[in-house]
Amino acid sequence: MTRRATILMYHILDTPRAEREAKYCCLPERFSEQMAWIAETRQPVSLDTLLAGLDGRANLPDDAVAVTFDDGFASTFENAMPVLTRYRIPAAMFIVVNHIGGDNDWMHRRGMPQRALMDTAQIREMHAADITIGSHTLTHPKLPKCPPDKMSREIADSKAILEDILSHPVQHFAYPYGLYNDRACRFVKQAGYRSACSTRSGFNNIETDRYELRRIEVFGSDRLWNLKQKLKFGSNDASWTLPAKYYLRRALSRLSGKD
Repeated sequence: MTRRATILMYHILDTPRAEREAKYCCLPERFSEQMAWIAETRQPVSLDTLLAGLDGRANLPDDAVAVTFDDGFASTFENAMPVLTRYRIPAAMFIVVNHIGGDNDWMHRRGMPQRALMDTAQIREMHAADITIGSHTLTHPKLPKCPPDKMSREIADSKAILEDILSHPVQHFAYPYGLYNDRACRFVKQAGYRSACSTRSGFNNIETDRYELRRIEVFGSDRLWNLKQKLKFGSNDASWTLPAKYYLRRALSRLSGKD
């Protein structure tokens, strides 16, 4: 078995309410189509299984795919749960802890629509359905801009609160906006998380830092062929020209002796 895996990243499963949030909104019918294809053609795995495979503690097929969601939108809960259950797909939901039962104020302060986030009962229901619950900090800040004491609280306190809600260890983290630095990575490790997800695109393998896991973002405009291309090349780029650019880079790399 080749120890390589892809992690997908979603945000909102709903019809966009404004152009500014369209990038983050995957239509529920498209999500259902994507999950049906993944269930049929790939091997869906949980983050725990993915880590075990990368660490050599379990066999990890080359077509392993983990599904993740950032922020914890109520609409995502409503539209994802039936689909994940139908196709028996493991997933992870990263929660902004101080906004449980509230809204996405970090987005609507930037002109995006206000949207409800999952409440405690919905988070527990997801956990009971074997959906991994992870932390996305307390307030969704840009961690590299936080002073050390605030950064530590955002990372460690969010974990503690979620563990109190679930009566279960919380072992996975996702950096808000995908932003992090060495200090953030260090605090995540010190808090006791086993992994942290970035927003950098690419495949994950045995050499990937477990606190800088790569993810492929699924945009609202992505059709099924876009998703297939992203999974094939490990890139957020889903343009028609990507294959030609990819193979040209490979050819040039071989000619230069770097491949």
